[in-house]
Amino acid sequence: MKKMLILLAAFALTAGAASAQTEVARPARAAQPDRSPEQQADLLTRRLTKDLALSAEQADKVRQITLARVTEMHALRGKYATAGSRQGMGQDMKALRDKYDAQLKEVLNADQYGKYDQMRDEQMDKRKEKMQGGKLKVKS
Repeated sequence: MKKMLILLAAFALTAGAASAQTEVARPARAAQPDRSPEQQADLLTRRLTKDLALSAEQADKVRQITLARVTEMHALRGKYATAGSRQGMGQDMKALRDKYDAQLKEVLNADQYGKYDQMRDEQMDKRKEKMQGGKLKVKS
């Protein structure tokens, strides 16, 4: 009987520790709805309009620029999905991002572009952290 109680207590202690080790399942990226380039452009334009207090004229120009960028991004993803060259895709995406930033700089005023630049940097930091598994790496 005493052995049974000790065994039961040991099981209870290890079961708690084992359940603490399980990871929380995150929804797969594929579960997110696919958006058309127009929907993506509208979403990004609404976000920038709200965050940067864009005028109606600026919002229209930003939507046109964003729609062109999203359309080109979809084309690049399609092109490199079959080619398999991730390095080439990265270079093309960077060139596309630089072109987009230059076009936005022409539409936004200095304060708006500064805020946009800060928001973009914060997003990139979040992505890097996510890619590292949520662990912050300290630069030495």
